[in-house]
Amino acid sequence: MRVFRHGLFLLLALAAANLVPGISSAGPKKSGPAPSALKPPAGFIEMTVVGVMENKGAHVVVLKDKDGTLLPIWIGDSEAFAIQLRLGRQRFQRPLTHDLLDKIMHELGGVLVKVQVDDLKNNTFLGTVFIRHSGKLLSFDARPSDSIALAVGNKAPIFISLKVLKRAGIKPDQKEQPQEKKQDPDGLLKDILGKDREEHTL
Repeated sequence: MRVFRHGLFLLLALAAANLVPGISSAGPKKSGPAPSALKPPAGFIEMTVVGVMENKGAHVVVLKDKDGTLLPIWIGDSEAFAIQLRLGRQRFQRPLTHDLLDKIMHELGGVLVKVQVDDLKNNTFLGTVFIRHSGKLLSFDARPSDSIALAVGNKAPIFISLKVLKRAGIKPDQKEQPQEKKQDPDGLLKDILGKDREEHTL
């Protein structure tokens, strides 16, 4: 399994500039989770969703912290579709899985408080969903893709473990590429997509 290191940020930039056909991205300023008043727990940092990317049939959701560090998490097709819809504040004609979970949670009196990505073991991200119900804070083991979809739909904060960010995050100083490649979008894209890179799944 392999992860984009140097190329992911530039791929996002190219997509935002409509230079990469077939790749979609959504910015947090338009539709991401609203900034939360809830403080991150010890050892965690809050991140927002930058967008959902597609490369060679695989999807990755990209999160970013206030310092510009990126965290890519590879996700399934249905989860990617759900996150994209929720980022755009759109709904499918029939309830999708995460819409159903939202409806059940709300009808039973629950409120999504936050979601977390707690660990990364054997190339698998581990997450937790926190729901407040009848004065109690309940926690549920969950895939980060499902957690993020629920968080985006409910404008709940997304907290990432610092140890996860240290292992799989892409810091701003890792995004730089040689100047000549920056000036050649077609050559840069070919270079980004043509190289083998480490990937983590959820």
